[in-house]
Amino acid sequence: MSSRKLVDFVNPLIGSGSTNSFSHGNIYPSISLPFGMTAWTPQTGGKLDGWIYQYEKKYINGFKATHQPSPWIADYGDFAIMPIMNTVGNRSFEIADRQTAFQHENEKAHPYCYTVILDNSIKVEFSPTERCCYFKIIFPEKTKNSALEIPALVIDNFGFGNINQKNESRIVGTATHTTEKEPENFACHFSMNTDSGFEFTQKDNGIVVLLFDNLNDDRTVEIKISTSFISKNQALLNLDREIGNKSFTEIKNTAMEVWEKELSDIKIEDASEEQLKTFYSVHSRTKLFPRIFYEFDHNNEMIHYSPYNGKIEQGIAYTDNGFWDTYRTVYPLFSIISPDLDAKIIQGWINAYKEGGWFPKWASPGYRECMIGTPMVNIISDAIYKGINSFDLLTAYEGCLKDSMDASGGLGWGRRKLDSYLELGYCAMDIVIESASRTLEYGYNDFCMAQFAKYLNKDDDYIKFIKRSEYYHNIFDKTDKFIKGRYADGSWEKDFNPIKWGGPKPPGGPYTEGNSWQYTFAVPFDVAGLIKLIGGDEAFIEKLDTLLDPENNEFEVGYYDKVIHEMSEMVACEMGQYEHNNQPVHQILYLYNYAGAPWKAAPHIRKVVDDLYNSGPKGFCGDEDTGEMASWYILSVLGFYPVCPGSSVPRYEVGTPRFNKVTISLPEDKNLQIIANNNSDKNIYVQSLKVNGITIDRSFLKHEEIINGGVIEFEMGAIPNKEFGKCNVNRPPSMV
Repeated sequence: MSSRKLVDFVNPLIGSGSTNSFSHGNIYPSISLPFGMTAWTPQTGGKLDGWIYQYEKKYINGFKATHQPSPWIADYGDFAIMPIMNTVGNRSFEIADRQTAFQHENEKAHPYCYTVILDNSIKVEFSPTERCCYFKIIFPEKTKNSALEIPALVIDNFGFGNINQKNESRIVGTATHTTEKEPENFACHFSMNTDSGFEFTQKDNGIVVLLFDNLNDDRTVEIKISTSFISKNQALLNLDREIGNKSFTEIKNTAMEVWEKELSDIKIEDASEEQLKTFYSVHSRTKLFPRIFYEFDHNNEMIHYSPYNGKIEQGIAYTDNGFWDTYRTVYPLFSIISPDLDAKIIQGWINAYKEGGWFPKWASPGYRECMIGTPMVNIISDAIYKGINSFDLLTAYEGCLKDSMDASGGLGWGRRKLDSYLELGYCAMDIVIESASRTLEYGYNDFCMAQFAKYLNKDDDYIKFIKRSEYYHNIFDKTDKFIKGRYADGSWEKDFNPIKWGGPKPPGGPYTEGNSWQYTFAVPFDVAGLIKLIGGDEAFIEKLDTLLDPENNEFEVGYYDKVIHEMSEMVACEMGQYEHNNQPVHQILYLYNYAGAPWKAAPHIRKVVDDLYNSGPKGFCGDEDTGEMASWYILSVLGFYPVCPGSSVPRYEVGTPRFNKVTISLPEDKNLQIIANNNSDKNIYVQSLKVNGITIDRSFLKHEEIINGGVIEFEMGAIPNKEFGKCNVNRPPSMV
């Protein structure tokens, strides 16, 4: 292990080399504390552009307070500042009128601090707290044109809200921009304190310009900015608590120490410089979402603004999470390294249910209509069977039951067309868009609902939901062994081709951002049942092999009518129909374990972690959705992966560890060492496995074998041990 600080390996610019037609992450450099309420970032994009910062762009037009979790979801409560020099003339100070060129060699990004020297010689440096940010701006020396070069600061809330002068050194305002309709009183309140007096000017477009005509000799302006979703006074309180009289250096050093501690929960040994950069850059992405949405009042009581009812409520709150993505990897990773945080976050979602009447499917900041299913039950069931249950269990069950039974939902909450799913035993493609994918997600949700019922000894509910989880049989066509769309009259999808992609446009195709190849294997709770339907181990393995054949990479746009970015990214992965760029396939490589051939997954897993991730602007092979793509990598390089979160037998399927030695810091001062003897680029196959000195022949690890700490020891080799995990008793279980 290098003697350098772990945080110094992190590149926040990872994944920023993206466009709306091809994603390498579709993320911006988030300069924030772990799970911080407000992030701060340079802005190269246009007004309200979801692509806030793109590495290829040549101009910066602002430094933004952002809450954006994804460009497809967009931002809310956002505003920006931009230092400039020339204020003479009738300028609007809109983006095109204030942007300034910059060079990447003059840019330094760390999670705890961002610094850039713009081409006009203005230096900008900022460092965050959970809800605030400290800016340090150094203007260049005066020149012979000094009359035209008055140091100034542009403040832009993009036309949403207000900006006012409080006194000679303070600005207060609101940023009310949202993408979805929020309660009428929604606002991000902000306060800015400067250490220099200014002249306040407001343009007709609402943009404010602060003129600093009497700077000290060091030409420096320090600005302390706070945010709150509760009130202006709360923003001032947040500023006093989080920054107060601290210096810029103190804030920066504290932020660095916080990040170092967070990243130290996993330590890698015997890795190359680039591997360390990739690992810790990716790992940092697992510690950004969901964002805290709570604050502390004058009595230090935890309170929050509820985007679900517009009221100030007591207790914990979180936001910015896409559960269709994150249930797969983010929460399982939390359950290992941060189980207490896992419980707190779940209680935050329970509070959202209590305030809004439904669990959110996507939260940003309140209900967002995006993706399918009701995956909150997957997250909760996964937690309780791992001993994480310090939240309101009965209210959680009530909310999950409503998601599963109440057919009045279907937009930002509940299940769309649930009544037809219950009547027909599947979602029909002439009734609801993305019908096959919905049937599969609803079935997985029902499986997890059954496990939740079993945990609470609700036997009747268990029987009902476990039966419903088998509805996927109704969209499996036994003639060609594919999952496919089905109409309400029972007939199959017309003009079927497994490479034809689905689509969201009514009447719509049967798949969500994918095709039948990917969704045929999207039954993680009953892989044994799927193997039986396909024709047994040999037929199942052959079908997986065909999916992963690099030559099998053609696609038809199908119901989308155009090429979408996921299609192009799938081809770029060079893994056949395996689109690692999108979440529904993330369990597929580990399904070989269920057919007794875990060795077959090893070369594919190594290809993904080695070729499809790096620390640069093109660091991901698709959207890094609020930590999910990152968490897949972290778990997989450790040597295991959770195929079925929510199972009553919590486990992780064995893959191929990437590093020779990893140490994970666990709760209660425990440590887990993962040792891979004889590991190398060629020795990718597990020969044997020991847990605390005891040989394990099964191809999965139990949750308690990880969380209890000790030593997990892999023996690696260049030739597959085809007997490891082959016997039925050594395969992962299904339907439990």
